[in-house]
Amino acid sequence: MSEPHPTLFEELGGEPVLRRIIDRFIDRVFDDPMIGYMFQRASRKRIKDMEFEFAARHLGAPIEYTGRPLEAAHRAHTIFEGHFNRRLTLLRETLEEENVPERVREHWIAHTLEQKPLLVRGPCNE
Repeated sequence: MSEPHPTLFEELGGEPVLRRIIDRFIDRVFDDPMIGYMFQRASRKRIKDMEFEFAARHLGAPIEYTGRPLEAAHRAHTIFEGHFNRRLTLLRETLEEENVPERVREHWIAHTLEQKPLLVRGPCNE
């Protein structure tokens, strides 16, 4: 009988590691000169909590995502492709700096790209 494969969440290091990554990533997003202004009225703690739940869930943890569906949560915001790409760059950099295993990084980036149609309204010059 073979051992079950660990989830990506377990491969990453579980809750303490994911929380550290999310803290660093969201701090970078909030403090970023290109997209940070979009979060001026947002609760940093709430965004970190929602981002943790969302990431934990897609990484295979038995953690419920309690936020609204992404499309509904972001509908009131004008998010252009450049905004999305900047956030994606910050995510990539954070995952690399935190030495996230390649398999986990690849999944996380692919999952993020799958969400793009739910969030982005188009290029900035439309």
